[in-house]
Amino acid sequence: MSGGATVYSTWPGREGAEAAAEIVVKEGLAACANLLGPATSIYRWKGELHRDAETVALFKTDQARAAALVGRLKELHPHDCPCLVAWNWSAGFAPYLDWVAAQTAPPPPT
Repeated sequence: MSGGATVYSTWPGREGAEAAAEIVVKEGLAACANLLGPATSIYRWKGELHRDAETVALFKTDQARAAALVGRLKELHPHDCPCLVAWNWSAGFAPYLDWVAAQTAPPPPT
């Protein structure tokens, strides 16, 4: 295993976050997703201050699949400039790391 990665994202609604999570887990890009919230996000966008309720999503994947996962989430996300941030991890409970790697392994060639 190359190591794992977490992709952090925020979504304007829980339904969209759940739908995206189901898609990327079914496609094998993420081993699992945790949906947290509602969370309050305070940010400046196009010169204006915003305060919005959002759902936080944490997607676990293999480092080798993180870029593909970010790309797929961008396709699924309703925002033009969504929060999609990945960070790598190389240490953790070995059986869990092995499970993440197995769940996100590309399918064998046919």
